[in-house]
Amino acid sequence: MQSIVFWNGPSVKQFYNIPPQECEIGCNFILDHRKVHHVCCYDKPAMEILAKTPIEGVKYWTRRIFGGPFWNHFKSEIHHKRYRNISGYCSGTLALVLAVQLGAKQIYLLGCDWSLTNDSVYDKKYKWRRFKPNKTSKDKFALLEIISELVDLTIVHTNKRDFGPKIKWITPEEFTGGH
Repeated sequence: MQSIVFWNGPSVKQFYNIPPQECEIGCNFILDHRKVHHVCCYDKPAMEILAKTPIEGVKYWTRRIFGGPFWNHFKSEIHHKRYRNISGYCSGTLALVLAVQLGAKQIYLLGCDWSLTNDSVYDKKYKWRRFKPNKTSKDKFALLEIISELVDLTIVHTNKRDFGPKIKWITPEEFTGGH
């Protein structure tokens, strides 16, 4: 199975109108712009907002500590060194782990602006935040590498960065030409 994962970096906007894909996973308020099959959310305030207006046919996912009647969760099989059952460190990494959990063999990651900006297309909706969080960390980069060892991970972006030897990169033009 192939999964498309929509992150919230500003570069994701160019992909909102691509044709529907086999398995689409988005983060937080993605449904404001595109209907996807799965929505991942990590922050409790965002979860509370999303739970007020659920969209039929969409499955909602969060971390295990917040699971409940509306929110699905899973026990990840991803391990790294002393960390077991890694389910992600934010909505974006949770979405990648979910794609693996659902059986994806190929993941295309859209809107990954790590190391370029900490901006999100939903910054105005994150009213509970006092500051813009740093999007990257050593653990998040390690998780990208782990996922690239398990499945074919391709980041779609014009600015290639060194995130790991097995992570592939293609341009938005190459992606939209094949999808």
